[in-house]
Amino acid sequence: MKKFLFMLLLVLVYSMAFVSCINDDESEDKIDKVEIYISPYTSFSGVILSPFVIEGMTVKANNNSNYQFMGFQEIEGFNFNRGNEYKLSVQRTTLADPPQDASCYRYKLIKIESEISKGEKSDATLYISSETEPFKIIDDANIQPSPGMKYKENESDEWRVGPFNRVSGFVYEPGYNYVLSVEKIVLPETKESLYQHIQYTLKSIISKQKAN
Repeated sequence: MKKFLFMLLLVLVYSMAFVSCINDDESEDKIDKVEIYISPYTSFSGVILSPFVIEGMTVKANNNSNYQFMGFQEIEGFNFNRGNEYKLSVQRTTLADPPQDASCYRYKLIKIESEISKGEKSDATLYISSETEPFKIIDDANIQPSPGMKYKENESDEWRVGPFNRVSGFVYEPGYNYVLSVEKIVLPETKESLYQHIQYTLKSIISKQKAN
């Protein structure tokens, strides 16, 4: 039960606060400067008021010891390159009146303080199925699966299932089979089950065929 409650809270992280919002009665937005550290490992999270799971960054702010989930596009002016580790200077705006279904924070890049490549990169081919399949971020009977994308690296492989944004730069259109040329990033394996040590970035679409 403790494991389930922990995972349920994790699934609800996306679109909520990256770190706990300050609960004050100020009528104006508050702006400050923070340092954000971004791990080379991506992770999975659910989306509030949505059936989908997405892939995103694992980040921490200032001296916070815990990494948490953040969507790829949540820092204005910053583009995450998979397999890289970052230290950023960021302007953080704490909204006085945030939306009920989103974080009270907004982030804007000031400067990339450091960027270090951590993964081994190689070219690969990725096959994407026209069929979708239920996907769980963890094998737990109490967690409802979300729609997922089926993919594999070799035609003879078994299909794997992941979020629809599993490949950076690729927009999945249901009902089509794809063959993609991708850059494959491989990081050392980790004990954190949601951390993705294998990641993909689109290079080109080799073929796109409508399923019969």
